[in-house]
Amino acid sequence: MEVPPPTYAQVDALSLDGAPDALPGYGHGDSSTPSQRVFVPSAGVDDKLPNHFKINNQYVKAQVLPSDLEAHLVLLGAFHRLREEVRTLKGKADIPMEPDKRYAVFLQRAVYRFEQWAVRMIGGEGQEAEALDEGTPKVLAPDEVPPLDVMMVWHTYMLNPRSYYEDCIRKLPGLLRIGSFPLMQLAGSIDRDTLLPHPPSESRVAAFSSFTGQPFDPPTNTTSEDTVVVFCPSCSQPNTIPWITYKGDGYAQRRFSCACNSCQLSFSRETLGVRKFYEDMENCLLHSDKYFIANTIVDYQTGVPVDKRWSKALSTLVIGNHQGNLKAARPEKLGKQIGWTMKNLEDYCRVGMMFWQNKPHISTPRALNIILSAYRQPGPFSIDLASAVIRQMNFVDKMVHLGFTESGRWEEDHDTLTRCVVRYHHFLDFMSSTTGKFAVPTLDIDLAWHTHQLLCSSYRKLKDMIGVVPDHDDKVSQGALSDAYDKTAEAWKARFGVPYSVCGCLPPTKSLEVPGSDSRGSFWPFSKKGKSKVDEHPKFENSRPDLISIADEAAGQMHPSDHNAVAIINPGEQNAAQAQLRKKELGKREKELQKSIEKGRADQWAEVVRKRVMDHTPSFLCPVQYGVQDPFGKFG
Repeated sequence: MEVPPPTYAQVDALSLDGAPDALPGYGHGDSSTPSQRVFVPSAGVDDKLPNHFKINNQYVKAQVLPSDLEAHLVLLGAFHRLREEVRTLKGKADIPMEPDKRYAVFLQRAVYRFEQWAVRMIGGEGQEAEALDEGTPKVLAPDEVPPLDVMMVWHTYMLNPRSYYEDCIRKLPGLLRIGSFPLMQLAGSIDRDTLLPHPPSESRVAAFSSFTGQPFDPPTNTTSEDTVVVFCPSCSQPNTIPWITYKGDGYAQRRFSCACNSCQLSFSRETLGVRKFYEDMENCLLHSDKYFIANTIVDYQTGVPVDKRWSKALSTLVIGNHQGNLKAARPEKLGKQIGWTMKNLEDYCRVGMMFWQNKPHISTPRALNIILSAYRQPGPFSIDLASAVIRQMNFVDKMVHLGFTESGRWEEDHDTLTRCVVRYHHFLDFMSSTTGKFAVPTLDIDLAWHTHQLLCSSYRKLKDMIGVVPDHDDKVSQGALSDAYDKTAEAWKARFGVPYSVCGCLPPTKSLEVPGSDSRGSFWPFSKKGKSKVDEHPKFENSRPDLISIADEAAGQMHPSDHNAVAIINPGEQNAAQAQLRKKELGKREKELQKSIEKGRADQWAEVVRKRVMDHTPSFLCPVQYGVQDPFGKFG
């Protein structure tokens, strides 16, 4: 028999200037923490969370807990401290660099170290012998816990759920066996007071160094003497290359270029990415039922693997083997035949994907662009992880600014994290009712959303709840951004009866008006003679303290989130023009809001927003398109 969710207890109405909204408590039965969890959450932090939530007309248990958010925030604080340590390094640096460039170099090395750890220590391509049982994921052994920089890259990787899942299926079976990010285990390796890693055991240091060939401590300082071995894409011979050079063409720098010591081919990261495609092409030709081209396995709409026959058919088209007569060849030979640039590769693949439509004036199909995007960098990853970490740090900075990563922050305040989780589950319900539209998360919802993505075994089950597994790496144009938050705020208010946010960002004025009100609406504060009806002014009452708080300290938490992994297409003048139009629109709304309040059409929340508009910086709004149209169609 289905257990109904608990009802919210009645709380006393608060005045506008009153204390923060208190949340009612809920019983959870046995709330003991599993013994394998190293991180110890604040006592009672999960106690006020409802047992169930109604999502898409079905009752489900909480998908993420306040204690998960607390552990996540410890890691975010540690990542932030690590970045600042690198940026403000006081040690010797033979090649002077600006703080941001120094951090970018550090990230390139961190991605390389993560690759060595994931492939050599956890298990890469060709190590699929161990049967994968979704019900019993592999537990990360204490000596397998990576250094902090590797944790940071892994964390960001998982915040791109579709790419991470597909890459694990194709190239990283060891990570697939682990399943969810071991949040409690990894947060337990951090001192929550200092946000520094606890000293590692000797066996953990030795294991990491033995498997990866890398020192355990993150390389916070890079000099011209630090090198990496890179294999030539054309002749496969090793080349020892410095991470940084005075000319700026080191392996960790933007203008990386190297002439092979053996064959003299001049190659770059682009060349290495093209080589990765040729390796996959060879595997597809040799084992067409087992190996597939990148971005052909996990469905863009559902977030789950498609039928292998579909992946095989699409891969066959991309590599130009639709007639079945193409012979397998070594990557070196394919490179000499087709070329070593992305333009060479795109021209070759267009023939297979477009057939007779392959005319110079016809643009490359979106499906092919998505597939080739996985081959623009070396390594087993289909996204640029170093750039992804930099984008993610924008969100981390906001968590730090809110004070969410401070020591002892959650010992007494349990309502804030509980409200984050409650709002996130309502956001899921909201998404289920508006599939195919844009949605803009607020910072508190985004924190819970990110945390849920780390629990990927649970996150992938959203397909059964809301019909889709929301992704975070969709590319949207500037023109689609301006009204995304407005539509989210309006739909939220209509669905749940309270504003989406009262941080100071101005939603459409009508979303702050009493439905059906006129110039003498129910909140009209003056009599016909113009005298104030002070005694008749309704007392401010928050009917949903679980979804919104009027406390000033909660305002910033509900600010729209500048999404960490959304890339803006066509930056520059067009964006500036859009921003100017948005500024004019917000100025118009501020005047309309004031007039609505004066005429009595506004509801009780309008005054809260009006007070906070002053000195409030509007967010640059980046929506997440969680119900994307399938970019492939039948085959593009």
